[in-house]
Amino acid sequence: MHKIHHWAVRCLAASSLAIALPASAYLQFTYTSQPLPLTSYLIEGYPQDINEVPLPPPAFSISFSAQEPDAARSAANAYFAKDLTFSLISPDAEYINYPILLDPASYGQVTLGADGAVAGWDLMLQITELITPETDLLFHKMNDHHVNVVSNSERGDQVVNRFHPITWHGEWIQLAQLEFTFADMKNRGSWTVEKVELPEPGLAWLLATGLTALLWSRRRHKSVFGREKICLKSAN
Repeated sequence: MHKIHHWAVRCLAASSLAIALPASAYLQFTYTSQPLPLTSYLIEGYPQDINEVPLPPPAFSISFSAQEPDAARSAANAYFAKDLTFSLISPDAEYINYPILLDPASYGQVTLGADGAVAGWDLMLQITELITPETDLLFHKMNDHHVNVVSNSERGDQVVNRFHPITWHGEWIQLAQLEFTFADMKNRGSWTVEKVELPEPGLAWLLATGLTALLWSRRRHKSVFGREKICLKSAN
């Protein structure tokens, strides 16, 4: 009877371990653009000669995670962004030198082909300056930083940087609004897609239960075996 109980506990532990393997996953998407040349220079909405401002081309990176759909339920290959992150990655073109805040209207969508590679995408980010305890609210209001970032598999990449310069003449004065557009409609950037396995919380609990049962079984077995040895010595 003891052997039957012993093996039953072992089977329960083994089953818990097997079932508690990662059962869900999410995909981590990262898009890295090519350097984008200056294509438009506006002052208060009026076009200017871009040769007057030889600015270095920025490049950017956008990352987000998306839940992988259950293949048994759906064959959908479209993924929608969660927790978008953005950064400029060009050391000579750091046009955003303040903490950024992504507007809730920002979004991202990626479609994978049958081979698992990215077949199409549509990303749109609206970026403003994040207010922190270190923020100079006067400069924040007068500069009015605003950045739009668009990346589309058909229309290419674009970064629009719009702000008001300020100058000092006995007091801070806001100058005319400047708007710089960096874009490349021909050369696309590159994608990396990483699959991250996650155990379900309920299954993780089964894993802990299985391990506990297995350890308890082994401990009980050693205890019973020790008592049997003592009984045999006493009988002798």
